[in-house]
Amino acid sequence: MSENTTTSSSSTNGKRFSQAPSSSSLDSYNPFKKFKMSRMKRHRMSRILHTPANALNDHNNDEEIEEWVKAKPAEVVETLKSLVLAQKFSNIMLDINAALMEQTGTKKVMATILQYAAELIHCERCSVFLYDKEADELISQVFDISETGKVGGDDNDGEESKDNKESFRFSAARGVAGHVARHGKVLIIPDAYEDDRFNREIDLKTGFKTKNILCAPILDNHHEVMAVTQLVNKTDGEFTDNDAEIVDIFAGYCGLALHNARLHEQVQRDNTQRQVALEMISYHTRAHPHEIEELSKKKLPRNISLTLKSITFDPLSVDDDQTLIAARDMFLESGLAQTFRMRREDLSAWLICVKRSYRDVRYHNWRHAFNVGQFVYGILSSSSAGRFFSPLEKVAFLIAALCHDLDHRGTNNAFEQKYETALGSLYSSSTLEMHHFDRAVTILSTEGHNILENVSSNDYKDCIHFIKEAILATDLSKHFGDRKKYKELVEGHGFDVAKRAHVDLLRSIIMTSADLSAVTKPFPAQQRVAELVYSEFFEQGDLERAFGTKSEDLQDLMNRQKLADLPKMQIGFIDFVAGPVYETLAEQFEELKVLNTEVKRNRHDWEVLKEQGPYHFITPYEVLTAKTKSAVVGELHKRHEKKAEEEKK
Repeated sequence: MSENTTTSSSSTNGKRFSQAPSSSSLDSYNPFKKFKMSRMKRHRMSRILHTPANALNDHNNDEEIEEWVKAKPAEVVETLKSLVLAQKFSNIMLDINAALMEQTGTKKVMATILQYAAELIHCERCSVFLYDKEADELISQVFDISETGKVGGDDNDGEESKDNKESFRFSAARGVAGHVARHGKVLIIPDAYEDDRFNREIDLKTGFKTKNILCAPILDNHHEVMAVTQLVNKTDGEFTDNDAEIVDIFAGYCGLALHNARLHEQVQRDNTQRQVALEMISYHTRAHPHEIEELSKKKLPRNISLTLKSITFDPLSVDDDQTLIAARDMFLESGLAQTFRMRREDLSAWLICVKRSYRDVRYHNWRHAFNVGQFVYGILSSSSAGRFFSPLEKVAFLIAALCHDLDHRGTNNAFEQKYETALGSLYSSSTLEMHHFDRAVTILSTEGHNILENVSSNDYKDCIHFIKEAILATDLSKHFGDRKKYKELVEGHGFDVAKRAHVDLLRSIIMTSADLSAVTKPFPAQQRVAELVYSEFFEQGDLERAFGTKSEDLQDLMNRQKLADLPKMQIGFIDFVAGPVYETLAEQFEELKVLNTEVKRNRHDWEVLKEQGPYHFITPYEVLTAKTKSAVVGELHKRHEKKAEEEKK
């Protein structure tokens, strides 16, 4: 790089030739849009491109043109020169725009822009320096271009050479570039050595002779100087105001290229940080060899093993440590592991990772996932409903059941959308369900955890589709429409197992019945689960109150002040949400009538508690207290503060 261009100096013509775009978005930082917004810029562009053409248009026919040529030959020559320049300028603008649209390498685009500037204006060198306003320093870059190419003979097609990777800083207190960076105005210096701001030291060191200088600021989209471009030694005279206008237009393109570079660097930095975080999370969630070996040696007690297929299985009969063993046995005893050639170590690793991917929230945790998985296993194994599904659908069903609430945060979809959480911004509908599905696919894609590795590509694609549909079916906003269709088919004796849509509908209904299956369990288990569910709901209500929602505006099931009415709310839940599901299933499948009977019995027990007066939790308080409430509140406050700052800007 030519260091003499870093500190050239001279006199100013005092003109301000450009304005930066006002929008912060990349799209609005389009040079063409900027021209449209700036009347002065549009006038300059028009003058460069259209003045020679207008001069020709003043002469309407060949005779007038001949007379003009004879009368004013010098004017004709200047007009033709301007016409050539305008044509060249137009072609260059098209080439630069194409480079910005097609090339991803910022250095290459910048080199292209600067070389065109040097070629159009005819100068020995054209350079760019970044400006660090906080440190009041300029940063030299590899962009040091002449008309014929990069100074120093670099042949990397505009990319950075190995010998020129390092940049250096120097104070903006000296030199022409520093003056322009500080004041944000274009400088045209006819004689560098006659200007006190010019630093002759670089010329003395390099042997280069700086004669004249054109220096212009490059602005960001907040009208702040982000860099400076400097042209040195015009080869056919002195720099003119017209040159300054052209350079200012080129500076707009340089600003866009540098803005793209910043965005690209930010994306790369974010991706790297995300990758580091994912590696850390993966390390702590994935199964380790000794854990896999331990799980492979463990067996279920015989009494639990014999009842695991039952649709009336009591979830309180199995300890938390036994849930992984029981989940493993569902795949083994059903023959699904053998059918799809799952390696035992992969199955164990997958189950351990799935369990660890559930958060320690009050209800939507691994224990709930296990209960849902067991219920699906029971229906597929112990009722005629199982014959409606192929082995591939069954394994997808079981995977979906165990993964259907992965990484649940203890809040519902409405909360995620209302408070614009990361998930709420990522998924516009079925927010949590889509997140659960994505986490499920991520775990299956992890080396050593893909229990579907040995299925064909077509079967794998179908299986992933079945998993997605089953998980999305747990979104209750979708359930009511499905339940109505299913009820009409069953009551009208129109259910046809040969119709794909009917089987898909049954899968959704069974998945929802599994998700709500706590209402079919013995009342001690049902009561404990209900308290866990409502305590999680109350925690969400507490969060909403922390953000200004009034208690009277909360749903009753989210309002801790309505605790005394829990039996009443649970009866309403059974009557309007859960009960109708089991009634229709019982109508289609004889073996499932027992579920409807259990739901009615539990409803009766809730009625008894309702008549006894205000309700009180029987579950210990420490079990119901969320451990992460303050962390969640803090995170949401940060996001709202950040959003408020962005809106101010």
